[in-house]
Amino acid sequence: MNPISIPEPSLSSRAMLCSLSISTWSARKHDPEASEEIAQRHGAQPGAGRYHKVLLPKAALAEVQKIVSEARQDHYFVTLPWDDNGYRVLPAAAYMDHTERMRQLSNQFTPAIDTLTQQFGQLVEEARVRLGGLFRSEDYPAPEELRSKFTFETKVMPLPGAGDFRVTLGDEEKERIKRQTTAAVEASLQVASRELWQRLYEAVSHLAERLQAYKVTDEGVEHPFRDSVVTNLVKLVDVLPKLNVTRNPEPERLAAQLCASQLRCVHEMPRQVL
Repeated sequence: MNPISIPEPSLSSRAMLCSLSISTWSARKHDPEASEEIAQRHGAQPGAGRYHKVLLPKAALAEVQKIVSEARQDHYFVTLPWDDNGYRVLPAAAYMDHTERMRQLSNQFTPAIDTLTQQFGQLVEEARVRLGGLFRSEDYPAPEELRSKFTFETKVMPLPGAGDFRVTLGDEEKERIKRQTTAAVEASLQVASRELWQRLYEAVSHLAERLQAYKVTDEGVEHPFRDSVVTNLVKLVDVLPKLNVTRNPEPERLAAQLCASQLRCVHEMPRQVL
């Protein structure tokens, strides 16, 4: 009896496309008059420079910017490049982790905007004093408009497949479009795969460099070794299987060899490092 063959899961069932869209108010404003005045003061031609006013102190937006930075870093960490339209490949194996992490950060984002909105009137009055003659009330949005300048949104859409093309065309034309779609998807995934293994190479190489630079002298430690170098590599190794949506064994084999050769440095370093 011939064994029953189980079809290989389609690529569209192993991955999807995901975008992260975050907008914020920069709290900076170009001042043409100040720019012109500075140029004249230094004998420079008009347009030689641009003076940007800092409308709010850095601390006012620090929490919002921290959340935005974490969201973008985490999104890029568990996705792979796809196109220039903001979408990236999100493996199905990483979907729940990604969704939960974005939900957590979105839930932090909203209260941070609430706090900023509550403090905004006072911050503007303080800016009136801090900026002096540079202050312009029109540089600031109305309190009811401020919230609309901050958004946090993720979108998910299916990975395109050649079989999804549905229009009334001749068979020859449909086959041509299917071939183009397949080639475009494969080309994008090849770029994604190269980036994936480049991440691993850079992380392991950085670990080896830091271990080689570490030195204990009579005066103390030169080039201290940070735990984050190892923890970052551990995080990457943990997510690698989820990101390998093409299921290509060759990059994994090469990555294993790279890790083996580079991580020998760990055993050759002084015991004080470990």
